[in-house]
Amino acid sequence: MPDSTFYTPGHQTTRDPQMRTTALAFTLPLFLFTDLASSADGCAPLKTTINADNRHVYQELVQSALTEKVKLATIDITEVLAEDKWLAVFASTEISDPGVFFFNDNKFIDVWGGMVEAKEKRTVTQWAHGLHVPGTLTQCFFKGIVIK
Repeated sequence: MPDSTFYTPGHQTTRDPQMRTTALAFTLPLFLFTDLASSADGCAPLKTTINADNRHVYQELVQSALTEKVKLATIDITEVLAEDKWLAVFASTEISDPGVFFFNDNKFIDVWGGMVEAKEKRTVTQWAHGLHVPGTLTQCFFKGIVIK
């Protein structure tokens, strides 16, 4: 797993993968209050249909990013956004609350856990840009984690 940062609003950054997984396990349920990107805001082209043919691919990607392995069937994929070679996979597992797993060319880059308020947009976009996530994907990712 690459040396990457994990950000949870209000907490310091860490480079410890175990702490990332632990922090993810204690974040607020990410999707209870979200309004995922809609077609009106330009995010529709990034949305990837999740079906029986590709669900296992995203589950395997998420599983590869976890330090504590879980069964594929227990990984719930709720949304996938794709831009260029980048993926943002919105997922939860039996050992964690929902998070957004970022992959570049199918290689795990980092994971975001937790919700944010709209006023935290700059912090979130700076974090994503620090990973070199493309601009539209960054904006759509933000819309998926902001508390409405």
